[in-house]
Amino acid sequence: MTGFVFLRVRAHRLLLTAAVLAVLLTTSVLAALTAFSGSIGDAALRHTLTHRSAASASLVISAQVEREQREAADATARKAARETFDGLAVTVRTLKASGPYALPRSLQAPAARRGDPDLTRFASLDRSRVRLTAGRMPGAGSGRSGAPVEVALPSVAADVLKLKPGARLTLTDRLADGTRLPVLITGLYKAADQADPYWQLDELGGRGIRKVVFTTYGPLLTDPAVLDSGRISSGEMSWLAVADFRTVTTDRIQALHTASTRGPKALLASPEFKDGALAQTSLPTVLDQIDRALLVSRSTLMIVAVQLVLLAGYALLLVARLLSSERGGETELLRARGGSRGRITSLAAIEALLLALPAAVIAPLLAGPLTRLLADRSELTRLGLRLDAGATGTVWLVAAAVALACALAVVAPALAASAGARSRPPAAGGVYTSDAAAE
Repeated sequence: MTGFVFLRVRAHRLLLTAAVLAVLLTTSVLAALTAFSGSIGDAALRHTLTHRSAASASLVISAQVEREQREAADATARKAARETFDGLAVTVRTLKASGPYALPRSLQAPAARRGDPDLTRFASLDRSRVRLTAGRMPGAGSGRSGAPVEVALPSVAADVLKLKPGARLTLTDRLADGTRLPVLITGLYKAADQADPYWQLDELGGRGIRKVVFTTYGPLLTDPAVLDSGRISSGEMSWLAVADFRTVTTDRIQALHTASTRGPKALLASPEFKDGALAQTSLPTVLDQIDRALLVSRSTLMIVAVQLVLLAGYALLLVARLLSSERGGETELLRARGGSRGRITSLAAIEALLLALPAAVIAPLLAGPLTRLLADRSELTRLGLRLDAGATGTVWLVAAAVALACALAVVAPALAASAGARSRPPAAGGVYTSDAAAE
C-alpha cells in the first residue's frame, strides 16, 4: 500500500507540493501567533510588575511595635509576605523609626516661631538606598548615654535649615514630656532613586521635607543600634516586601490575585499585630488591569488568526478541488476494480499524514525565530520587553491540530467523491462498474 501511495503522490506532485506549502505556511503562522501570544503575555506581566507598577505590586506593613516584640513581629511579617505573593521569592526590607521630635525654634523664621514647631524623626534607613553628598555616615557609638546622637540629614532639608556637617542641635521629644536629646550632624544624604519602592516606608517619601499641618524634615538617618538603645522614643516599624516576578507567567494571575487579597487580611488577624497595623498592596488591582489588557491583545491576535484561517481555507479548498478533479477518474477506477471505501479512505488518510507531518514538525521549530523577528520589528524592544519565545507544549499542540485539519481539508473532497460513488454488481465480463462509469 505504501508504494502505491507514493506512486499516487508522484503522479500529482505539483498539486501536492502546493498543498504541502499551503499547509506549512498556515501552520507556521498560527504556531508563531500562538507562541507570540503566550510569550508577549508573560513578558508584559513581568515587565509591568517589575518596572511600571513595581511600587503598587509591593506589600507595605507598618505598626507600632514594642522593642521586645519586634523579633516576633518581624517573623510574622515575613511569613505574611511569602503568603501574599503565593510562594514567590520575596525580599523584605525594614525601617525602624522613632516618635516625633521638635527641632529648635531658632531654625524657624521669626514670624513662624509663634506657631507649631517643626518636627523630625530618627530612622535606620537602608544605606544602600541613599547616597552621601557631604560628610560621613553616623556611627554606632552614639548610643552611649550623654553622647550626642550622630545623624545624617537630607541635603534638601539642610539647604532649607542652613545646616552643615558638624552642626549640633538639641531636639525635644514630643512624646516624653519634653525630654531633650543632643544631636550631631555628621553628613548629608539624598535618596539614590526616589522612585524606588523602598521610599514607601518613609512618610516623607524620600523628599526630605513635607508640609501639611506641621512641617517635617528628615528622617534623621542614624545607626540601628541607637534606635534599640532606649535613648530614643519608640515609633513605627515598617516592612516592604517585594516579590521576584521574573519567573511568573500568566497562568498564575488568578492564584496571585487570591493570595494577595488574603495575605494582608491574615496578617492583621495575627496576635503580633492585634493592637493595630496597616498592611496594603495594590497587586490585586494591578493584576486585574493586566488581565484586561491581555484579553484585549489576545482578541486582536484572534482576529488576525481568523483572517489567516479564512485565507488559508480558500487556498486549501482550491487545491483540494483541483486534486479531486484530477483524481476523479482514478477513484472510479479503484472502485470499479473492487476497492472498498475503507481501502480508499485509508489511502487518503496516509496522504493526509504525509501532508500534515512536515508542517507539524517544522512549524513549532520556526515559531521561536518568527516570534523574535516579529518582536524585533515592532516597538516591543523600545519598551524593554524581552520575549522568551520557544516551542512550548501549547505551540506543538496547536501546530499538530492545524496541520492535521489542513491536510484533512485537502483530502476531504476526494473522500466525499468516493463515498458518493455506489458500485454495481459485476457485469458479464466480471468487471465492476460504478454509476459514473455506467453513465
